[in-house]
Amino acid sequence: MRTLLLSSVMVSAVLAVPGRARTIDHVALAREGAGGQHDVRIENGGASSGGLGQRALRIEAAVDGGWRGGAIAFRIEVDPVKPTFFTSRLWGGEAVDGNLTLICGGKQVGDRLLSDYDQLDYGAKHPPFPGAFFYRTYRLPDAVTKGRSTIDCAIEASGPIFSYANDFKKFQLAMSTPSRGLYDLFTHDDPWLDITGLPDGTVTTPTKRSGEGKIASGTPGSEVLGKIRARIEGTVNGLLNAQRPLGQHEIAFLAHFRMKTWTKLARDPRVLATIVKGLDDYAAAYAKNPDLVKFDKATWNPDWFGFGPLGEALTTDPAAFEPLLDQSIAWKDGGTTTRRAALTQMLLASREWLRTHRRFYTNQSMIVDCWGIYYANRGLAIVAPDKAMPEDKARRYLYEAIGIEEWRGDDLPDGGHSYDAGGPDGTKAQPYKVAKGYHLVTRKGLTRELGYVGNYGEVGNWVAAIYNATRPAPGQPGDPKIRAQLAKIAAARGYFRYPTADDDGFAAMRNMADIGWRDLKAPGEIAYVQVAHAGASSPFQAAVLTADPRLVGYAQQMVQDNQLWPELEKAVAAPGFRQAYGLLDIIDDVQAMTAMPARPERLPMTAGQPDFAFADAEDGVVAIKRGDERFYASLWWRGNRGVSKLGRVWLSGPRGNRIATVPVATGFVPSGLFWTRPDKLVLLKDASFNKDYGLSLAEAGERLPLAQPPEGIALTPGEDSIYAGRGENHILSYAGYTIAVNMSDTKPFLFTVPRHQGQELVSGQTMEAGTQVEMAPRTTVVFFDPQIAAPTP
Repeated sequence: MRTLLLSSVMVSAVLAVPGRARTIDHVALAREGAGGQHDVRIENGGASSGGLGQRALRIEAAVDGGWRGGAIAFRIEVDPVKPTFFTSRLWGGEAVDGNLTLICGGKQVGDRLLSDYDQLDYGAKHPPFPGAFFYRTYRLPDAVTKGRSTIDCAIEASGPIFSYANDFKKFQLAMSTPSRGLYDLFTHDDPWLDITGLPDGTVTTPTKRSGEGKIASGTPGSEVLGKIRARIEGTVNGLLNAQRPLGQHEIAFLAHFRMKTWTKLARDPRVLATIVKGLDDYAAAYAKNPDLVKFDKATWNPDWFGFGPLGEALTTDPAAFEPLLDQSIAWKDGGTTTRRAALTQMLLASREWLRTHRRFYTNQSMIVDCWGIYYANRGLAIVAPDKAMPEDKARRYLYEAIGIEEWRGDDLPDGGHSYDAGGPDGTKAQPYKVAKGYHLVTRKGLTRELGYVGNYGEVGNWVAAIYNATRPAPGQPGDPKIRAQLAKIAAARGYFRYPTADDDGFAAMRNMADIGWRDLKAPGEIAYVQVAHAGASSPFQAAVLTADPRLVGYAQQMVQDNQLWPELEKAVAAPGFRQAYGLLDIIDDVQAMTAMPARPERLPMTAGQPDFAFADAEDGVVAIKRGDERFYASLWWRGNRGVSKLGRVWLSGPRGNRIATVPVATGFVPSGLFWTRPDKLVLLKDASFNKDYGLSLAEAGERLPLAQPPEGIALTPGEDSIYAGRGENHILSYAGYTIAVNMSDTKPFLFTVPRHQGQELVSGQTMEAGTQVEMAPRTTVVFFDPQIAAPTP
């Protein structure tokens, strides 16, 4: 009989207890200097002025132009029996391009890419907490502390990494600038560190950028829109005069540009002629190499798009292409065929190949299903209607990609479904088998890319593109179900915008990335409805397409904060064709927003908005506003290979600023399988990186149990899986918050209410401490005890 490893009677063992937290040791790096009681040693670095006038130790750029700058070594006390937490105190007002790695006992602690045990610091593109210090906390692996009272450690500085590279020299980049300043280091026996007496400052209350905060057509609006128009027209002219075959996205870009009414260039006959020549060039290339449908070098991620962008181009104006389809063009072996016949073969090949090579991660599935399958099919409906799927069958892929219907994976020859992704021919990149009934978007509207993700969870632009793909013709309404799902997804992301200052010190809202599974660089970008300058779309796109009152209000908040024009200035200044493509709808969207009536809705985390607790049990994530404090937690944190019993939290407010990886009590049914952490410094890369870095991994050899997966799912230890580390229930206690999430789809969970004051925060119901609550499947409860982790005097 299988047993549940956590029952309600064990809950009290994981709750914080007043007075329990104990600081084991404190190293005041810059004040102590070299030597001292902690035997501090500095390699290629020294003390300099830092935040609030305090001294900081910095490691200088690599002298030889290499990837490693130097290190700061020290000796620190730990608990030989109980878990020990390690915290670094850092200045939140600086942006740093480079990493800090903790090395203890000569071994690296944490993965350099993405893991439950993280690196000490990944740097930041933007100041994370302007005007104040912040604390990064990690649980040290038992292998580092067990049986020891002191350990010798070092913090090594290195250059940034390029996570997509598989070659070490391309992965680990040079350290060309000094490291982030290091101030204090702590060891302690509770994840909440007592910072009483430390001068930490407070996060700067930013002022609104000067200006009227309107979408008026005057300065600077008209100037920025003029720059956007000039950038787009310049890109178009460059393509019209290009002395090379165009790429698919360039062809689709020109096709959409033809439909714009704000530019005379759209009516230039050369635009259509260039599009048609581009189609013919692709036909000739495909005739020579049919594998082009999978591996087109001119298309980013070609095995996701197939020939979908060509089908997309046709859908923009079928009447314009119809008279040209039966013209003769060059084809195989010096022969000819009709343009219609060539496009039919190409679009059919795209649709059929990608039906058996879908992707599991939500954003990737959206791309494959929209372009490689759906747009290819819509193109077929224009050139060869008898070869096209009926619209309802083709639209099914879109419904699956955005979570309206269950995800069925690859299509099988017999008409069934694999509930897996990547195909049977050795090209599978992500062997994700899921149970029937699995959705790629949660019921609350967040993507399910294993757990909560920051940057990659920003799929509003992809869902908007999917909605636009279903329009029978430009300007006509698309699928109402997809439109409603777009509104839900965009609104759910609204809980993950928090107030901060932009890089110039003005009030803005940022996307939460610090608790994201697939996020390295944090904080996230400025975002209200959508990110404005990531080469993706206009910042108002979802608001314009849905006219949802919440999203319109969020868009108007961006205007009111005077962040619209600065963000669009960044967008128009960013280089690259993909960036220019992302500008294409901005002029139309700004005009549409100008005509919309004022709405009172504002992003939930905005100062002055009501307190709330948003929870999504399917992703195991919460977002809480309590007065001036914002708190985010991922209770299921990067557990895609085994049950690690770790979570990630982010807190900012009167009690300071914290980013911490903390213990989580996890209830699960054991499968009997275990995964042993390998000695790989970068788990997702080749083991040869160990030699390049000259280290071994401290947590190597740790055995993680695998949870029992649903019926029909087989787990292989070490293989990425949605089920390997997913518990049925998770409990996290931090900073006075106690959060319990029942992630099961079918089982209730009996939970004992801890000591707290007032109501349960998610439901608003009054629940007395000590009572047992039967939590329904996919539910979360949040309690707060103000006597635990009280504000620093």
